[in-house]
Amino acid sequence: MADAREFFTWSHQEARRMAMSQTGASNCGATALLNVLAALKVRIPSIGDAERAVHTNSRKRNVSVSEYLAARSVAGTTAEDIVAGCSTVAGEDVRSRFFSFYPPREVDLQRWLAGWLSQGCSAMATLNTQRMYGADYWHHQMIYGVSDAGVSVTNGIDDLSFDKIRLGLESPSTLQIHAPTALRCSPFDAEACDGLGEAWAAHGVTKQLLELQSGKSKAEYVYIPAAYNAGITIFARAGSAAWEELQRAPELPPLLEGS
Repeated sequence: MADAREFFTWSHQEARRMAMSQTGASNCGATALLNVLAALKVRIPSIGDAERAVHTNSRKRNVSVSEYLAARSVAGTTAEDIVAGCSTVAGEDVRSRFFSFYPPREVDLQRWLAGWLSQGCSAMATLNTQRMYGADYWHHQMIYGVSDAGVSVTNGIDDLSFDKIRLGLESPSTLQIHAPTALRCSPFDAEACDGLGEAWAAHGVTKQLLELQSGKSKAEYVYIPAAYNAGITIFARAGSAAWEELQRAPELPPLLEGS
C-alpha cells in the first residue's frame, strides 16, 4: 500500500456540490452508499432502491416499550447490510470489505485511510455518534478525504479530528435511549425486554426499566444492545489492483493493553 498520509477523493468544494444528504431519519446508510458509488464513478441507483438494498429499518412509534426498543436497536442499517446491498445495486462493478475497529485496533488511521483512498478506493465509517457528540443515533458517513486535520466525511460535511472519530469507531455495540422516551411508551411491558435475546438480558434492560419506573433509578439513559458494529468499510472497483490488495489485507490487529 502506498505510504501516503493525505488524500482527497473530492475537494471540500466538490463534496459540497456532489455529496447527497439523507432524506429520512434512518437512511444514512443508503445515503453513504450512494456517495461511495458517486466517488467510484459507477451508476447510482435511486435512494429508494438503495434503501431497499441495504434493508433500511424505521423507528416505531405508539408501541409498547419492548417493541419500541427492539425497533430502535436495528433502526437504519448495519455496515454488513451495506456491503450486501452494494452487491445488489452495483452488481459486478464494486466490491467491499468491512474492518472492525472494536475492540480498539493497532493502526495508524491516517496512513491506513490515505493508503486505500490513494489507490482509488472509497470508504464509509460506521460510528457511534452518541459517544462523539451526544447524538440520538449511530451514523454511517462516506469518507472523502484524510489529512493532518482529520477525516473528511459527508452527510453532514465535516472534518472529524482523529481523537473524535476514534470515539465513534472504538465503541461496543450499545445504544443509549433517553429514559423519559422509554418511560412514555405504553404498554410498559418492561419484563418482555430481556426475552428479546441474550444480549438484552446481559444489558439488564428489564431491570433498568423497572428501576426507572419505580423511581429507584434516576439514570438519564436506558442502555440496549445495538445491531451495528463500529468500523470502516473500504470499497473498490471490481477487478482493480486495489480490490486484489483489499482481499489480501489482514484484519487490523487488536491494540495491546498498555499500548
